[in-house]
Amino acid sequence: MGLYFAYGSNLLRRQMAERCPAARGLTVARLEGWRFLINERGVATIAPADGQTVIGALWELTGACEAALDRFEGVADGKYEKRIVPVIADSGTRHDALTYVDLRRTHGKPYPGYLDTRVLPGAREWGLPAPYLAMLEAWL
Repeated sequence: MGLYFAYGSNLLRRQMAERCPAARGLTVARLEGWRFLINERGVATIAPADGQTVIGALWELTGACEAALDRFEGVADGKYEKRIVPVIADSGTRHDALTYVDLRRTHGKPYPGYLDTRVLPGAREWGLPAPYLAMLEAWL
């Protein structure tokens, strides 16, 4: 079992249930010193940024779940890279968690149906703070 920090479409519980049926959603968590962005591929990624924070969800994964996410995130094709990042759970507990980072960081527009039907509904399901939701909505 390992921990996974989701900040994009994998916030959506329905999507995670389809991709990783054994995954268990744990809590809201934050990654300090990084920022959220939509890149030129139209998908979410994160980039180092002093003074900024990415808010997402912490999931518990099995090895099979991680392998499935690797496929969905296109790790073998170079779409996303796997990283271990230090996150802080809502309880204040610090954890090292897997996340996926796309190194393409030129700002773009979300591809149709991505932000409005996956990322934002997932963020709302987890109860992410209103100012953070507003930041996500600004990408529409």
